[in-house]
Amino acid sequence: MKLSAAEYEIMECVWEMGRPVFSADILQMLGAQRGWKAPTVLTFLSRLVEKGLLKTEKHGKTRCYTAAMTREAYKNKETREFLARLYNGSVQNMVVCMANGDGISEEELSGLRAWLEEREEE
Repeated sequence: MKLSAAEYEIMECVWEMGRPVFSADILQMLGAQRGWKAPTVLTFLSRLVEKGLLKTEKHGKTRCYTAAMTREAYKNKETREFLARLYNGSVQNMVVCMANGDGISEEELSGLRAWLEEREEE
């Protein structure tokens, strides 16, 4: 379930608001900075409904949208798909690749070590 950058931005708004939203809410938050008009926002919202990230219901003449998946659940799903696609599902393979390619700092490695030690103590 890949999201475009724009779709992800809209989902971030929905998650941030933490309540049912209308297209006008999204337009108010992102429209001016992104240069979006109402039809563009409606298209994105429709796509997000099709992808199963938003639920919609009619309120009078307008539609209301709510998140069908939490931010954490989405990130978890995307991370698992990323790992499966690039690293055969292995977190270790990803960390090794990042560490060997200078994609991870000593500070981050220290943090990972501390986190792992904490987990072992539990």
